[in-house]
Amino acid sequence: MTVRISHMRRSALGRLGAALLLAVGLVGIACAAEQIVVTSRSGEELPCHVYYRVDANGKEWPVTIRFTTRPTNGTATTRAVARPVSINGQTKSVRAVRVVYRSKSGFIGQDSFTYRRVTADPTDPDNGKEYTVAVTVR
Repeated sequence: MTVRISHMRRSALGRLGAALLLAVGLVGIACAAEQIVVTSRSGEELPCHVYYRVDANGKEWPVTIRFTTRPTNGTATTRAVARPVSINGQTKSVRAVRVVYRSKSGFIGQDSFTYRRVTADPTDPDNGKEYTVAVTVR
């Protein structure tokens, strides 16, 4: 079966295709995950990153971690921790969440997982940001 498209339709489809490619490219840029590269010892707990949010007015916002992919050869969890932060020249302890990785005992090699950092703060520039953690286990 042969499908023929007139010149006018082809150019309209070409513009639509270019617009779709541009839109997909922009979405890809906006959704690109930040890469975190770490090294761990087999079977040992590895704290990967700590997140907290305090806005410009000093208001503390809870941070939630939502795992989008889990590691294949270990576990990724979160733990609530306190973090000292300087706010307007004063040190204050804020609630934070720590991402923790632990490989299966005896595993040696590469592992990875992905998560999204979420807050309810509408002014948070990192809200919804996705992170991919690439782990080398030795």
